Amino acid sequence: MSTFLISFLAFIIAIGILVTFHEFGHFWAARRLGVKVLKFSIGFGKPLWSIKDKQGTEFVIAAIPLGGYVKMLDEREAPVVENEKSRAFNRKSVWARITIVFAGPFFNFIFAVFAYWLMFMIGISGWVPQIGDVTPGSIAAKAGLVVGEEIVSVDHQPTSTWQQIVKQLMGRIGDKDTLEIQAKQKDGSIKTYHLDLSDWKLKGERPDLLRGLGIESYHPPIPPVIYEVMPGEPASKAGIQPEDVIIGVNGKSINDWKGFTDVVIKSIDRPLVLTIKRHEEIKEISITPRAEESANGEIVGFAGLVVKTVKMPEELIRRERLGPVDAFFAAVRKTQEYIAISFRLIGKMIVGELGLRTLSGPITIAQGAGASMVVGVQYYLGFLALISISLGVLNLLPIPILDGGHLLYYVIEAITGKPVPERIQIYGFKIGLMLLIFLMTVAFYNDLLRLL
Repeated sequence: MSTFLISFLAFIIAIGILVTFHEFGHFWAARRLGVKVLKFSIGFGKPLWSIKDKQGTEFVIAAIPLGGYVKMLDEREAPVVENEKSRAFNRKSVWARITIVFAGPFFNFIFAVFAYWLMFMIGISGWVPQIGDVTPGSIAAKAGLVVGEEIVSVDHQPTSTWQQIVKQLMGRIGDKDTLEIQAKQKDGSIKTYHLDLSDWKLKGERPDLLRGLGIESYHPPIPPVIYEVMPGEPASKAGIQPEDVIIGVNGKSINDWKGFTDVVIKSIDRPLVLTIKRHEEIKEISITPRAEESANGEIVGFAGLVVKTVKMPEELIRRERLGPVDAFFAAVRKTQEYIAISFRLIGKMIVGELGLRTLSGPITIAQGAGASMVVGVQYYLGFLALISISLGVLNLLPIPILDGGHLLYYVIEAITGKPVPERIQIYGFKIGLMLLIFLMTVAFYNDLLRLL
């Protein structure tokens, strides 16, 4: 199956699951509080399938799988017969309405806990956070970090894998103070380092947080054997073929893939003479790397070559598999951590400490869904949990048209004792709609930039 089809399938499954859980939260709370639900729709547009239950609720699967909604009985939308007015949403107490609206995002968080719980019980693995390289002159180099050390904590939080370190760094994006890292030396002792984040520059749409600090993770040397040559790129035009072995560049020997890429990224539009071994024949081929913007926003040389990765040694892999009880508490902690990180990042975006280029749209989400599905079901569960948290947090923002906007109006009503005037609500919804369209446009634009 092609990468596109896998990504598309994984995306549709993800959206279907997450939207269903979100809307079911609204539905469940409405039913419990005596509100009549007219329609529960997964997707928009033309119905593909529908059925009605005994209580008169129509359940629909529609053609456009990019959202969903729950339609409740409401006198503000259509006339309601006298004997059903008590079941109308607008007739319920303000606290009942708050509960119904909040239930959608809350069920997103419940799903995240459930997905993480399954993930921890199935078991996950990660790489030991051993430093493979420290960029000269970088933040990490100035702090004194050295190759071979194992990072054991970040800001007093234990870190047994690189994934845990990245999670800690996510919450520090935009900060200009000091980051504390503890690392285990080769003799087993622990040393504390303080990294000055005032010069922490994160470039590009998907910045590499570790490389921004000047830290490279360790991985075994990769032989410079070509696995794939990208069509239309400099290497393809020069005549390089799969299974060619690069043994030298400009007369200097090359022992591994890193040695080759280190030369290429510094050689934009500068011809390089590659010495390659093709079967038993030695050839020299001239290649001129073109300019390419890396994921970190830097302009580097690019040749269009792909090599096979090398399996990580078992001693550098940490596996974690928990029982049901421990997995539940770990899932709750992880969900709480990512909710807090999400709100912090949104706050930094609002005050301008984090750029809009970090926003991701459906294309990036689909790519992430496909990539995680290929790696394994536990990683797909982790992806679903993270997107579910993001969906819940996004919907809680006090933007009219989102759940958070409705909550804002109802909280004001609870405090003042009277509803927000309808004229102000309508005006707010128009502003909220324009803001939402703007953010969606930016996210989609960022997706397209990442593809170019």
